[in-house]
Amino acid sequence: MADMLNRPTEHRQKGLDTMRSILPRLLMIMATAAGRATARNTLAQDLGWERWKSCDRFSTIALDRIDLDGRLVVTGYEHEAAPFTACVREAGDDQVRRGVATTSQTAVLVKLYGCQGGAM
Repeated sequence: MADMLNRPTEHRQKGLDTMRSILPRLLMIMATAAGRATARNTLAQDLGWERWKSCDRFSTIALDRIDLDGRLVVTGYEHEAAPFTACVREAGDDQVRRGVATTSQTAVLVKLYGCQGGAM
């Protein structure tokens, strides 16, 4: 008789064990899917990335980040800042000519090595 009373409890325990093993996996899958949905670039960032790739030939210029509005933030030395900025403008103009951008978004922030900012 005692054996019959324990069977439903054993069955419930197996169900709980199964649920406990599935629940963390399900939560991990949901978190991964949510992370991928929010990790996509904006259109402006994709265009900024394309401009960066077309101008990634200056030895002292390094990409720091591409902001959500497509602005390139780079670090480099002063002697290559102006030519790099001109290259990015040309790449932006080319994007407008090809019809992939409506306006040339060529904002560039060049953080100069050794410059602490402020007036000299």
